[in-house]
This record gives sequence, structure tokens and C-alpha cells, in this order.
Amino acid sequence: MLKAPTPLRVGFILANNFTLTAFANFVDVLRLAGDEGDKSRQIRCSWQIMSHSEDAIRSSCGAYVRPTSGFTDPANLDYIVVVGGLLHGGPQLDSKTEEYLLTAARANSKLVGLCTGSFVLCRLGLLEGRKCCISWYHYRDFIEEFGDLVPIADRLFVVDGNRITCSGGTGVS
Repeated sequence: MLKAPTPLRVGFILANNFTLTAFANFVDVLRLAGDEGDKSRQIRCSWQIMSHSEDAIRSSCGAYVRPTSGFTDPANLDYIVVVGGLLHGGPQLDSKTEEYLLTAARANSKLVGLCTGSFVLCRLGLLEGRKCCISWYHYRDFIEEFGDLVPIADRLFVVDGNRITCSGGTGVS
């Protein structure tokens, strides 16, 4: 008898004013790929929206998403996905979330930056010496803030070791 494969385990961190399109497209692809027959079950993929607080997180369009769990031990996740959003809408993450990401990086976790999640990872020093994907729309913003890094804006995503970055929008699906 064949042993059932271990499901892919993904933890999401939504930045304040995160981009709903990037999050919704990504999680819906997981939903469709992880099920058998369109019943929205988490069979081959499981995911959770993590936060240290139970407070709902506001997206850039004003819709709110409530976390489904606290921070999970990074060793129990295959990927931690940071969904960025508005660059100039106040702090994207609080200090507890930043510390969680730094801890995950020290544990050699695979970190994904969606949309301006790449900015979040860069600000924490987690993309030093790595290639990263940036939307053409935020190319100048990136150069102004991180002049020593060279962003890639002509691709949908970039994989550099245990860091994956994606321009966002419909490019995440």
C-alpha cells in the first residue's frame, strides 16, 4: 500500500494594507491544486494565515482578513509567504512579526515575497546578496530604497536558493 504524500504546508503573513489580488490568487491556486474534486478541502496543500494577534488585517482595498492561527514553528512549514501591499501606508509589519520572520530565516526556512513582500524581506535584510523580482510599477521605489540591490522587473518570479519573490497581481497564479 502506498503511503499518502505529506501535504504542502504554507503559512501566510499579510502585511498591513496587503494586496488582496496577490493573496487571493495565490491561496486559490493552492486550494484548487490541493483538493480532489472542487470541494475546497486541504488534502494535498494546507495553509494558514498567521499572526500574533486575532485582529483582522486590512487589505489595500479595505477588505479585512482574519488570521487562522498564531505563528507556527517554521520547521512545520514548507513555505512562509509574505504578502506585501501599500509601500507608503504606514508600517507593513509590527515588531513581533518581523522577529518571527528573522527567526524563520535563521532556521533556513523558505521565504516567499509576493508583491511588495519583496520590500519587506529586503528591509529585514533577508534578501542580501540575492536576486529578487519586483513589479515594473515599483521598480523606481525599489532602486531609491535599495540602491545596492538590482531588482528583476521583467519576470513574474525569481527563485534564489530558499528565497522566492514574485511581482504580484495575477502573476502569482
